[in-house]
Amino acid sequence: MDYSSLKLVIWDLDDTFWEGTLSEGPISFIEKNVSIVRSLDDHGIVNTICSKNDRQPVLDELRKIGLEDVFVFKSIDWSPKGPRIARLINDMGLRPVNCLFIDDNPINCYEALHYSKDLNVSSPQVLPELEDYLANSVVSDPEHQRRKRYQILEAKQKAKEEYSDNLDFLYDSDTRVEIHHDCLAKIDRIEELVKRTNQLNFTKIRSTREELEKICADTDIDTGYVTVSDRFGEYGVVGFYAVKNGECLHFLFSCRTIGQGVEQYVYAKLGHPRLTIVGDVVGTLNSGPAPKWINQTLVHPNSITSKTNISGKIILKGGCDLKVMSEYLNTSNVIEEFTYVAQDNKWIEHQNHSINYLQWHSLSQEQRTILVSECVFNDINMFDTRMYDDNVSILFLSTMIEPNLGVYRRKRDGFRIAFGEYLYPLTDKNNWDAYVNGTIFDAGNSFNYEWLERFSDRYVFEGQLDIEQIINNAKVALQLIPASTVVCYLLGSETPFLKNTQPAYNDRHLIYKKLNERYRELAQQDTRVRIIDFNEFIHSQEDFTNNINHFQRRVYYAVATRANELVNEITGTKLRQKSKLYLYRKSFNDKIAKTGFFDTKFWLFARIPLVWAKKRLRIQ
Repeated sequence: MDYSSLKLVIWDLDDTFWEGTLSEGPISFIEKNVSIVRSLDDHGIVNTICSKNDRQPVLDELRKIGLEDVFVFKSIDWSPKGPRIARLINDMGLRPVNCLFIDDNPINCYEALHYSKDLNVSSPQVLPELEDYLANSVVSDPEHQRRKRYQILEAKQKAKEEYSDNLDFLYDSDTRVEIHHDCLAKIDRIEELVKRTNQLNFTKIRSTREELEKICADTDIDTGYVTVSDRFGEYGVVGFYAVKNGECLHFLFSCRTIGQGVEQYVYAKLGHPRLTIVGDVVGTLNSGPAPKWINQTLVHPNSITSKTNISGKIILKGGCDLKVMSEYLNTSNVIEEFTYVAQDNKWIEHQNHSINYLQWHSLSQEQRTILVSECVFNDINMFDTRMYDDNVSILFLSTMIEPNLGVYRRKRDGFRIAFGEYLYPLTDKNNWDAYVNGTIFDAGNSFNYEWLERFSDRYVFEGQLDIEQIINNAKVALQLIPASTVVCYLLGSETPFLKNTQPAYNDRHLIYKKLNERYRELAQQDTRVRIIDFNEFIHSQEDFTNNINHFQRRVYYAVATRANELVNEITGTKLRQKSKLYLYRKSFNDKIAKTGFFDTKFWLFARIPLVWAKKRLRIQ
């Protein structure tokens, strides 16, 4: 085939990508194939999978060699491959002629051709030839932008499945289209679009680079390139047009925009110029207006932000920030998933870390039992969460635990868990004495040398999550959480706590600053995401208690008020909120506890006028 037109390679796995059959026993990776996949990625050619296997074991194997995210639109089940490949190509907005399917079984290849007649198919014998082509070609996409854009498209496809009405989905996607006119600055991308686009190329004129440069420099020709973004991400430069004397010389768009109405939007904005359509195109143009869901200024009446269904559950999932905040909110709709003390007096807080809640809810009972037996810090009840339920209106999630915990990988199957402060790995023998005698924070667990040795034999310490990994986990969670649920993240302090004595919290405010910026970007990209920022309520060192994650009660009360405003915005009904008198009473009681006064004197405070109390007390 002509590899210069190749956009997608579809891999079979058993006895093709790797040696052996996964469902029957161990497999071994073929290093050349791993190298080819990475090289294809570098050249802007996307990789996917069509395999007859169970999905999770495949993902576990790919994770071991760092390829799980390199493959997009992975199709892994036991159904026939032909229909799956046809659907996969269609979902990716590609044409079979630009795709290559590699499988060691000729029957699968024939079946794939039956459903996608122009598809390129081959046995693994094609791989040396493909490898040679890549070795002699220029690396065109070292940042893997093409793959990242297909990952955005994949997330979009999954979200779309939650909608019964495509128009609702289009309005909720918050599509933004911009037209730019500095075309010479983007001539490389414009040339690529002119040469490679087909399905949304209405003119099919394959101008050379020199011809395109002349067109873009000609002041008598109106030229522009188009960029698109939505709540799922940015798609970059996806379109180009050239109009002279009211007639289109070029009018074309990337397949990434199929189904979004971008071509109609641009066509309407240009005033419906004359256009002679050449060949087949998948998009339709008419003399009507631009689609209203693009660059919308009004919220679609059916969008999730306008729903007023208080019957939906509200979930608070996190540590002390949400736990203290919840003291001021009172409703039967609230489900609390906080740090708790298990029967053996250990503290369970790590179930609210994204590494854990992204995996644990789908574990079998047998897998849960194994993880409890191998990890004394686990508890059988911690695996349960309601955050993925269908009837959740709002999910409040704390972010402060994310950079704090260490991540461990199970050697046997690549399963990952998060626990304990990242500075003190359980697998480091230098920390064992301190864990056994309790001088390192142990969350109430009783560690011994024998258990630490067994744990180290089974698990490898990977360190703390970096900013990118945390945000990627957030994006994965948004794919798993039903589309009707609004997710609100609570952001940590960007003000340093000057009395810090804990090494794990050194410069934590700098980490939060970078992390918070990314969460704010996510909120701009996804209309389901909201933010409650503690930084709006932190004004001085007096607003902290004993570390950067712990605040005075007045801060939590202000956060609770903001959360209640959000509940009202989303559901149309406020929660019952306790009065400020309750806050001052709780603060006064805290002072009694600190100074050693008897709690029996607390009743006096109920008689103190509220205004006087606010002036005379330093409210905690």
